[in-house]
Amino acid sequence: MKILAFGEILWDIFGDKKEIGGAPFNFAAHAAKLGTDVSMVSALGSDELGKNALTFVRKYGIRNDYIAFTDKPTGFCKVTLCGEKPRYELVTGVAYDYIPCPAVCGPYDAFYFGTLAQRNSASRATLETLLKSVNAAEVFFDINIRQNFYSKEIVENSLKHTTILKISREEMQVFAELGIADASSPEALCVSLAKKYPIQIIIVTLDKDGALLYTKEGFLYSRKPESRVVSTVGAGDSFSACFLVNFLNGADLETCLDRAVILSDYVVTKLGAVPEYEEGLKNRIV
Repeated sequence: MKILAFGEILWDIFGDKKEIGGAPFNFAAHAAKLGTDVSMVSALGSDELGKNALTFVRKYGIRNDYIAFTDKPTGFCKVTLCGEKPRYELVTGVAYDYIPCPAVCGPYDAFYFGTLAQRNSASRATLETLLKSVNAAEVFFDINIRQNFYSKEIVENSLKHTTILKISREEMQVFAELGIADASSPEALCVSLAKKYPIQIIIVTLDKDGALLYTKEGFLYSRKPESRVVSTVGAGDSFSACFLVNFLNGADLETCLDRAVILSDYVVTKLGAVPEYEEGLKNRIV
């Protein structure tokens, strides 16, 4: 099984501390840990952060054939605490804003992307080329709204290529804000989007309430998470990876959904977006 993921690799900077991240990177790392052949299309700077990021790419078994090194700095996000709440500043003009278009060798079972790496026209043009040229059976769009780095044009263009869509509960309001779909409830949003776009599967993650899935056959609802939350960082990315890997392996949709909840429920108990899997966990999720 082969997956191609497009988008940002970045560092979260907390004073003197830094953590590797970026939703596409986290997704790719989990998919690789689940036994999938995963390649990333991204860009890093020719700097120390870029070299360190490549070490993590290799550590997690992600193929780096399509990761370019540029003269722009490696992507990073400044994290500061305002009282008890963190404030994030995603710095612009970094390497993942200028991802060059590689000559991709397919076919792939799935192509994954989000919105953040589309904020700059250079990377957006690369994505548009890949969406038209990559031979992929499924196109998985994990919207991953960050700050104000999205627009109606970006979201609508992405939805036109999507076969599987994942949205979080907090991202629902974006569709109403942009005038794209009815977001009065998760169910209403799914039905509204399915009428307008060629999406076959729509997933809405619902935090403590688990997740729901919509197809033309109707709705499925997952089990509810049970763990005490330590950190939500990377949980949504692990959910996406687990769902997609199981779906591509031929598992039924209810199984895909429940296994994705099991993994994301595990990830929230750990610090770090891609924690080590405890003994026996993998047997429960793939």
